[in-house]
Amino acid sequence: MSRPAASSASSDPAFPRWRVFPALALGTLMATLDISVVNIALPTLSRTFGVPLTTIEWVVLSYVLTITGLLLTLGRIADQVGRRRVYGAGLALFTVASALCAASPGARALIAARALQGLGAAMMTANSAAILISCFPEQERGRALGAFGATVGVGLALGPPLGGLLIHWSWRWIFVINLPLGLLAIAQLFARVPADPPAVVRRGGLDLPGAAAWCGALALLMLALSRGPESDWRSGAVWLMFAGSAALLAAFAAAERRSPEPLLPLDDLRGPLGPALLLTMLGQGLSIAVGFHMPLYLEEVQGYDAARSGRWLAIMPLAALVAAPLAGRWADQWGSRRLTSLGLLIAAAGLAVLTRLSVAPAPFLIAGGMLLIGVGLGLFTVPNASAVMSTVPRERLGLAAGLQATMRNLGISGGAAAAAAIMASRYRAHGGGQLRTSGGQGFDSQAFAHASQDLYLALTGVALLALMIAGRASRAERG
Repeated sequence: MSRPAASSASSDPAFPRWRVFPALALGTLMATLDISVVNIALPTLSRTFGVPLTTIEWVVLSYVLTITGLLLTLGRIADQVGRRRVYGAGLALFTVASALCAASPGARALIAARALQGLGAAMMTANSAAILISCFPEQERGRALGAFGATVGVGLALGPPLGGLLIHWSWRWIFVINLPLGLLAIAQLFARVPADPPAVVRRGGLDLPGAAAWCGALALLMLALSRGPESDWRSGAVWLMFAGSAALLAAFAAAERRSPEPLLPLDDLRGPLGPALLLTMLGQGLSIAVGFHMPLYLEEVQGYDAARSGRWLAIMPLAALVAAPLAGRWADQWGSRRLTSLGLLIAAAGLAVLTRLSVAPAPFLIAGGMLLIGVGLGLFTVPNASAVMSTVPRERLGLAAGLQATMRNLGISGGAAAAAAIMASRYRAHGGGQLRTSGGQGFDSQAFAHASQDLYLALTGVALLALMIAGRASRAERG
């Protein structure tokens, strides 16, 4: 009896649509939280396991890289076997992998468990928005997607202060907390989300060559960014990885053009959708780069403990959460493109403020920079998401949501890897040697502060580049 109800959920006015929201939002909250909550633990993990930051950064990268690499493939698999089925399996896997993370005896085991956790998160992320859309009629989908997007912001905002609090007892608690949440989300899923209708459970082609090329290209790119600073970018193996990544990316594009059922329909990226998705990646990359770097600066240079660092890190996502609802209202009055450009300009100003970081305490400078970045990205994110959704017809909202999730996660993985690579390279260039935390020998606070300045100068340039792309897209639409 449940299957017919599911098939007509979006058209039946008596169906209590919002009852599905808690189950999907809780899974999304967990997956998002485990990006930001781990950032605050990186210095602690580096000291605990006695490994350099270029190794411990893979606790973040293995998670987001797995999500990004498998998101498109898992979305297509869910089209064939059922979205709730794949989402539920991902939720269970995520919960089990969280227990493995908490029990990890060393850095390598933790990185492997995080990759498994990322697989579960990818199974959820690939299907959550599509399940939500299927339960709402067209006239209510924008509101549902807006509320769902706010859940991502809440997860990013909660991560730093929650992580700082939990690390006070043990870093393992940042993963243990997922166990009761995961069990609750599984119970909510089967109680509230309709079963997959027969029309969804089908068989079809899967673009395996495209999937393999996409995953391989991302893996080689992140590995090259991670290993490059160790050799000061002089290693032939590192440049071979870059070349291999580029070749696999070209192979991916060729496979997508030939495939009757491509993972990524390249024709859809032409026109206004392409720039909007590129801006999604750049904006998320800026956010995660700051979130990756700032805990290291606060704890290793300023000497903050994890709890205090977490409270400071909450400034940026909380500012974004305040600005985001206003952005949705103002976008209706001024247009999405104008507000997108304004947000990027404010974020660029905040990043420019942080180019003045030094060894000396500067709480007002740090707070001001992070506040501007948070407000700017809050004003940017909602209008840009609206621009993505407005570029496709209603019947292709699911595709747009999937592409947006892919680019958002690509920004997360790329932003974290690029920030780590820049910091390690510039730290070495300023005489700091191999980048380790203060728990290791020879940590140079002055070199780290100079490298931080270089990082925020580069991020300011990325923000200005995004501003140029937004301006050109706006002129193209008017033309």
